[in-house]
Amino acid sequence: MDNRTSNIKKLIIGISIILLILIISAVVYSVFLYQDIIESKNDGFAETESQILNATSLVSIDKIEQFNGAESYHVVFGENEANEQKVIFYPLAGTEKQLTVLEEDEIVSEQTIINQWQDSCGECELIKVVPAIQDENVLWEVTYEDESDRYILDYLSIYDGSHYERYQFTQMFN
Repeated sequence: MDNRTSNIKKLIIGISIILLILIISAVVYSVFLYQDIIESKNDGFAETESQILNATSLVSIDKIEQFNGAESYHVVFGENEANEQKVIFYPLAGTEKQLTVLEEDEIVSEQTIINQWQDSCGECELIKVVPAIQDENVLWEVTYEDESDRYILDYLSIYDGSHYERYQFTQMFN
C-alpha cells in the first residue's frame, strides 16, 4: 500500500507541475500576443509622422488615427509654425501621396459630433468617432451599437455635421 500511495503522490505532483507549466506558458503567450496586436494597430504611425513632418508645414503632431474605407488613411492632427491646427489625411496606398489638408477651425469638432450623436441616440453605445473619406467627401465616421443591437456606421459631413450615409449591420447569430 505504501508504495502505491507514493506512486499516486508522484503522479499528482507530476500532473500539477505540467499543468502549472501549461498555465504559465499560456499567460506568457497571451502577453506577447496582446503586445503584437497593439503594435500592429499603430503600425506605420512613426513612418507617417516622419513623412508628414518632412513634407508639410506641420511642426508638431498631436495624434494619429487610422481610417479604413475603400482606401486606408492615417489621419494626422497637428500644428504648424503659426499655431494653426491642421488635419491631414495621408493615404497608405501608392507611392505618390495626394494629401488632403483641412483647417481644424473650419470643421465641426469631434466633441460636437459626439454631442449631436448623443442627442439623437440616447440609448446607443458609442464605439468610436474618426475622420473619414468616402467618395472624395471628407466626413466623420461615427461607429456605434443602437438600442436594437445593430452595428451602425454613420457618416456625417465634417464641415456641418449633416448626414451623408449610414450602414446598418444586424447580428445574425447570438
